[in-house]
Amino acid sequence: MCYTFHNPYFPEAKYESVEQTPCGLYNAQVMGGYYTPGHLLDMNRYTFSLCEKCLRELFVQCKIKPEVDRMDFQGSIRETDCWEDDQRVYEYNMWRENGGHHQAYLDRKCNAKKDCDNKAIYTVRISDEFTEESSCEEHKDKWKNTKNATFVQFIRHELKAFL
Repeated sequence: MCYTFHNPYFPEAKYESVEQTPCGLYNAQVMGGYYTPGHLLDMNRYTFSLCEKCLRELFVQCKIKPEVDRMDFQGSIRETDCWEDDQRVYEYNMWRENGGHHQAYLDRKCNAKKDCDNKAIYTVRISDEFTEESSCEEHKDKWKNTKNATFVQFIRHELKAFL
């Protein structure tokens, strides 16, 4: 299965990847118990899979939120994160994918954070390329660890063709 994903630090670039292993919850099994209220039938084994989107929706409804571990490329735990931070990043990514990031840029709003209504002061340049990343003074720290990122005075979309 192929899918396209966007790198938030290079918004113009699109990457294609081949999914080699199933994601989400794949071929999980649960059984109903004899002394339980009967929500799952006694001695029945249920094998099921849940896609990532369905898992996200399930986690949002859970009273006890899941623990979140950030993994490195070797499969080792890099750091532990809280569910609320994970959900905030997810919502920002969905906002980007649905055009909110681009619209904020067109409206000359900061798009470093989903709900920022501040006027954009900066456009981010990465490796001498102008991006649609715009930032107010309050959120420009988002870029502090990005290699080759520099700030210039906000550049409107219509002017990029002349640069």
